[in-house]
Amino acid sequence: MPSQINNVLFVCTGNICRSPFAEGLLENLVDQKGLEGISVDSAGLLALPGRSTTPLAQQVAAEFGVDLSECRAKSLSQDLVAWSDLVLVMEKSHEEALLSAFPETAGKVLLLRYFARHGSRRRGIADPYGLQYEAYRFCFLDIQDAVSGLVEYLSGGTMVFEPISVRCYEGYKADESPRSFEWAGRTYHITKIIDRWYDGSLDGRLEATDYFKVQTDDGATYIIRRNRLFDSWAVMVP
Repeated sequence: MPSQINNVLFVCTGNICRSPFAEGLLENLVDQKGLEGISVDSAGLLALPGRSTTPLAQQVAAEFGVDLSECRAKSLSQDLVAWSDLVLVMEKSHEEALLSAFPETAGKVLLLRYFARHGSRRRGIADPYGLQYEAYRFCFLDIQDAVSGLVEYLSGGTMVFEPISVRCYEGYKADESPRSFEWAGRTYHITKIIDRWYDGSLDGRLEATDYFKVQTDDGATYIIRRNRLFDSWAVMVP
């Protein structure tokens, strides 16, 4: 990945759903954060130039504060590739097609979910085209998570975890059902496991880690994780 990122390009299939939303969202967040020198664009590998974003894309994007009403599709071009410092694609097939057509993008093309804060960073973001509202909503939430992580990266922020001690339900594996954790001299009782996911590579180059999004008895929500290699736990510092 380039050490200096000024020009970010989002790429999807038709440039009428996913990549325009990612572009608009990043532009909004860059403005909110006061980040300077960041330019954003989007394009499609199989775009029909001039085509409008879908009505549902416009509707759901508006719920996130992103206006897609004036967006028009454009095809990925040599000029856009040369302009970009970072190319973010939605699916593995996009990455493969892009590298085949533009070999010079090697080293600066990544799956958008590489920057995701929650869940796997190696899966794609499904295309909602032709589907119903719920599919668009889920897709755009997925993109929001990844773009928010990208903004943290661009602003120099990192996720900070601190060690904790965890108690789990008896009769369950330690990585299945945490029931409470101790942190900063206080015990937090877990009332609900909202979500859980696994991060790690099949080839062993990344540490295998289980993540849990939990609600505690004080009503707060935390992200805790377990490193399987060292059987150690940590909590994300809010």
